[in-house]
Amino acid sequence: MSASLALYVFCELKREKGKNIMKNNFKIILIAFLSGLGGAFLYQQIIQTNEVTEVIREVPTYQQVSNNTMDYEPRYSDRAALPVDFRSAAEKSVHSVVYIKNLQRGRRSTSFMDFFYGRESTSSEVAVGSGSGVIYSEDGYIITNNHVIKGADEIEVQHEKRTYRAVLVGTDPDMDIAVLKIDAKNLPAVDIARSSSVKVGDWVLAVGNPFNLTSTVTAGIVSALGGDANAVRENFPIEQYIQTDAAINPGNSGGALVDINGDLIGINTSIISRTGSYAGYGFAVPSDIVVKIVEDLKKYKVVQKAFTGAEVLDIDEDLADRVGTRNLKGVLIENIRRDGAADDAGLRSGDIIRKVDNKTVGSKSSFEEVISAKSPGDKVAVQYERSGKLYETDMVLENVYGDTEILGADALSKEDFYFSNYLGAELRRLTTSEKESLRARTGVVVSKIDKEKGFMRRLDLNEGDVILAINRRGAQDPEAVAKYIQNYYGRIYFEIIDNSGNQRTLTYRFQ
Repeated sequence: MSASLALYVFCELKREKGKNIMKNNFKIILIAFLSGLGGAFLYQQIIQTNEVTEVIREVPTYQQVSNNTMDYEPRYSDRAALPVDFRSAAEKSVHSVVYIKNLQRGRRSTSFMDFFYGRESTSSEVAVGSGSGVIYSEDGYIITNNHVIKGADEIEVQHEKRTYRAVLVGTDPDMDIAVLKIDAKNLPAVDIARSSSVKVGDWVLAVGNPFNLTSTVTAGIVSALGGDANAVRENFPIEQYIQTDAAINPGNSGGALVDINGDLIGINTSIISRTGSYAGYGFAVPSDIVVKIVEDLKKYKVVQKAFTGAEVLDIDEDLADRVGTRNLKGVLIENIRRDGAADDAGLRSGDIIRKVDNKTVGSKSSFEEVISAKSPGDKVAVQYERSGKLYETDMVLENVYGDTEILGADALSKEDFYFSNYLGAELRRLTTSEKESLRARTGVVVSKIDKEKGFMRRLDLNEGDVILAINRRGAQDPEAVAKYIQNYYGRIYFEIIDNSGNQRTLTYRFQ
């Protein structure tokens, strides 16, 4: 009993001692923790030096104020820093640009018979088209685009709040140029520069008068010249042109493209985009060509276009390899019309034209631009390469008919002629005066026949004969007539007026 009691007392004392030890340890830990916090606080507030990183907001001198008053005033320059000063060029050229209205009366058929026979009556409705134009001379000659005035019944020109009735002098649809005349004096005619001196990278201004607004001016550079822009040329019918990134919108068609001196270097004529609005580049007909067109239309009512009688090609790497040359400049003569200007000058197919009138020919476009500035009968010096050697010759340029005569107002264009290699013959349309003298509504003239080759020489047709109809179908289009003859089999009838003025019928069987 005493032993058990003694054991119990021993265990209780041990347990009580353990509790005391735990209490003491907890107190020690608590005191240590509080002491640490107190030490850290004391270090932060008393011992550690305050270190602060300051961020200073710098204020420009002219914004620093004292007593709520600006003590520095910015100095502004008199004009903005531009690569060139466009203002004088714009001020000089805007007064030479006009607004043009194309007035077309509505036409409609009043009955089925009118519709069937092509008879139309004029209604009171008037459609209005518009564009821009450029004053060419002080006495009222105006340049614009052919498409701006095409189909017009009346043309109005508005210039500085005055309206004038315009007369159409003439057009060149191939180059999209038209010339108008208004009854006015002392107009501010544009100064004209030579477009042949224009280089890629030159600064230019496109000046227009769209929708009778105050003249608009946009700036840009010359992006390309002629055939240098082959990627877009397939969409543009004119091969001699100035391409610019100055914005040319539809209302600016017919306006001026001027250099930094305000002098005309081209007539704005087209934009290339799906919407018809500005899409990065526009085109202008070079001033050298424009002046030639205007002067011809003023004097002859028709453009006296010069031709070489040769078809030429641009020289690329593949063509250069085939002909054995490393020089890609110039144009290769593909074929030559017999007895034409090039043939008479001694040129041959395969020759490479390097220079014309001492001007280097860089491409087909530059070659045609030089020829476009000439007239039939003009003599040009030609440098050409044959078999690796350079030669020179003089060539007398011809008109569309193959001679050097000055053409009349009813002259044909190049598109009115067609040469068929199969027939070995050239056919052309009748002129208006020829139709009147022959009393013929339709007809195609046999203008040239190759006596050595071609199907036409087998027929009883001579140069100067007029084909009125084939198998009782009127002959109107030269290309269609040539292809009809080429592809026809069986009995065929030609109704002709021969070059002696006699009308007769020729019969053949083509097998």
